Amino acid sequence: MQIPGKLHSKHVYITYPLKNGGEMTAVEDFNLVVDKGEFVCIVGPSGCGKSTVLGAVAGFQEISDGQLFLDGKEIRGAGRDRGVVFQHASLFPWRTALDNIIYGLEIAGVPKKDRNEKGQELLKLVGLESFGNHYPNQLSGGMQQRVNVARALAIEPSLMLLDEPFGALDAQTREFMQLELLRIWKATNQTILFVTHDIGEAVYLSDHVIVMTARPGRVLEKVKIDLPRPRPLEIKRSKEFIEYEKYIWDLIVTEKQKNVV
Repeated sequence: MQIPGKLHSKHVYITYPLKNGGEMTAVEDFNLVVDKGEFVCIVGPSGCGKSTVLGAVAGFQEISDGQLFLDGKEIRGAGRDRGVVFQHASLFPWRTALDNIIYGLEIAGVPKKDRNEKGQELLKLVGLESFGNHYPNQLSGGMQQRVNVARALAIEPSLMLLDEPFGALDAQTREFMQLELLRIWKATNQTILFVTHDIGEAVYLSDHVIVMTARPGRVLEKVKIDLPRPRPLEIKRSKEFIEYEKYIWDLIVTEKQKNVV
């Protein structure tokens, strides 16, 4: 059977047991195809299951029904074919930026010379070639997240998964990091699935924005973002950009109102 797309979610359900013996459905009949090289963002009402879906694709979250495929193979747990970046960098404080980046390669048994060369390449890619010997407490929040992205890229994953990676940053740093991420994405040809609550961020970064329903979360609409690339930050002030933001915002507000008692 031919499995379409780089990532394919087919009728995925995710449920949690309740103390009273029942169960809660967090994600319901979630269907999604992400093509190779695409940048796709997921947005939706709070509690809709965005991060739960990402966790399932990462292999950290067990699904109750349905199937997830990456490169045509069913996902049955965590693996090195997926690089994951969370909101907080969670770098090892006793390791330098370079040593944090190459940690996965070290665990995999890659020779020291090779992993250091790879680490230096990635430091340059994320614009931190002068900070390889700095420890996390000597780096700003944005710099720490660039190290975090480089660490995920070091294992050469087939898919990058990012869960609110810029949520803890101030507004100015967040915009700079969005621009940096697009540069890195273009340079590496990665496929990216990115979770965010920020609609403007989703529109700016994405080829498609997946809008989820309120819980139980499923795909409400897949919105194609037809804005030219490369995208300067100034595009956020354009009429077309603002129209996309409003359209997606209206979808989410309408969905949230369905659950208002």
